[in-house]
Amino acid sequence: MAARNLLALTALGLSAFLLGSCSSTTSSAPAITTPLVRAGVRQKADAPTLVAGRALFLNRCIQCHALPGVSQYSSPQLTTIVAKMSARANMNPAQHEALLKYLLTVRSL
Repeated sequence: MAARNLLALTALGLSAFLLGSCSSTTSSAPAITTPLVRAGVRQKADAPTLVAGRALFLNRCIQCHALPGVSQYSSPQLTTIVAKMSARANMNPAQHEALLKYLLTVRSL
């Protein structure tokens, strides 16, 4: 009985943690909106590239750590971080470029 209660509490705690991280995840990764696409023009990023970059940010980066607040890093810092992390995440060059363009676009807002 105690083991079942512990398992239930653990599952409840994990659910709360995952739900809590979802809300911070989406705030760290703004949705693709018309203003974001317009800002992407400066980064030479079209809407499909931004969509792919956001998906990578949400799905690949979160596998190892919490998503950072993009605005706390400069563009050169983001470029360095993405180069390092995309290699660790085994991203191909197109994925690396999409992720970097998305983050630089978000940073520019």
